This record gives sequence, C-alpha cells and structure tokens, in this order.
Amino acid sequence: MTTAGANPVIDQSMEKLREIEDKIRELFDKVNDVMSWVPDILSDLIEPVRRGMNALNAKMTEFWDAINRFIKYKGDPAKLRRVAAEWSDRIGNSVEDIAGSVSLDKLKTNIEWTGKAAEAYKATVPAQVAGLNSLKELGLQIRNSLVSLANGLDSFWTQMYGTLAGLSIAVAAAAVSAISIVGLPAAIVILIGVIGAGIASIFTTISAVDSLTNSIGVEQTAIQDKVNSLGAAWPKANTESMSHSSDWKRQS
Repeated sequence: MTTAGANPVIDQSMEKLREIEDKIRELFDKVNDVMSWVPDILSDLIEPVRRGMNALNAKMTEFWDAINRFIKYKGDPAKLRRVAAEWSDRIGNSVEDIAGSVSLDKLKTNIEWTGKAAEAYKATVPAQVAGLNSLKELGLQIRNSLVSLANGLDSFWTQMYGTLAGLSIAVAAAAVSAISIVGLPAAIVILIGVIGAGIASIFTTISAVDSLTNSIGVEQTAIQDKVNSLGAAWPKANTESMSHSSDWKRQS
C-alpha cells in the first residue's frame, strides 16, 4: 500500500484520474441535458452526437481497463528506497566491517600463536572473509536492484501523469463545448482521438515497466544463484588439529 504523500507523482496522478472521472460524468450529464431540449424534428442533428457519445463511452471503458491494474497496484518507490538503504546500511556495511575485523592482519591468533592449530585456524580465515565479502556484494546488488525498480516506478508515474494531465484538459474542453449541440460532435471526435492516444501512451509506458521488471527478475535469479553458492555452513577450522595442547605454541 502506498503511503499518502510519500510519492507525490503517484498522488498527483490519482488526483488527475479523479478529475477525469468527474469531468467525463459532467460531460455526459451536459450532453444528456442539451439533447433533452432538442425537438424531434431535429433528431438528425442528435444522432451523430448519440453515436459519438456511445463511441466515447466505449473508449473510456477501454481507458479504465488499461489503467485499473495500476490504480489497484500503484507500487511504492519511497518504500523501495528505504528497504534498499537498509540492505546497504544494515547488511552491506555491517558485513564489510565484520570482514575487515576477521582478516589475517587483524587477528591476534596469527600474531601470538604458532603450531598446527594456529595454521589450521589461519587457513579458514580467507574462506570466511570471502564469504563475508560475497554477502556484502549481495547486499549491495539487492540495494541497486531495488533502487532501479523505484526509479522505474517514478519514471512510469511521471509519464502517466503527463498523459492524464493532457487528457484532463481535453475532457474539460469537451465539457465546455457541450453547451452547444452544433459544436459537440466535432469536440467528441477530438476527445475520442485524445483518449485513444492516451491509451496508446499508457500501453507504451506499461511495456517499458514490464521490460524493467523482467530485467530485475533476471537480476533476482542471479542473486538467488549467488545465495545458493554461498552454501549453508560457515567455514570452520579443522578441530582435529587443535585437540592437543602441543598444537598451540606461543610466539617466542
């Protein structure tokens, strides 16, 4: 669910949709009112308007079908960025600090002790550091993937807002034209064309988002493969080399 105010361009797009819905309703009410005053003798004048309004109604149905999916599932770029930052700060950076603290040059074991046990422990450190570095890289990769998705959603809604703003202006102009039965047919034809162009623009924008989500899906699969390659066990030293006191010797 999108938090109100967290994603201004989404909120603005929703407001434009409400404007369009209200103005279309106003347009139909005005047209019906105007046609109710036209005498039967001028029915030939009304018929093109009636056909045009039927075509407009069908086009608006097509418009809502195209956009309803995104009214219900708007996405939340702000939340994606917050989660991305957590992957970077809480996981990527934390793991990087841990990896630095267990490196060979930081361990007292490597400095103060010799013998079989010290060598066995020393041998496990590179694998542990490599595992931690891999986790850090995964955290950063997930962060980048989430940020890319957030940017894609921002781009989608920015383009959507532009389309809706243009459509809102066209509907408002048609509503003004509805006061005259003479100019109404031409206004309806123009409006149908604008709505058709808007629908085409929406589908183009949807196609771009689908392409982005497909790319991110591929990234997520690669990330899962890397997670699987990490294995389920933390690299451990050979404890058989540490079982006897002679396996540990202090540096002289």
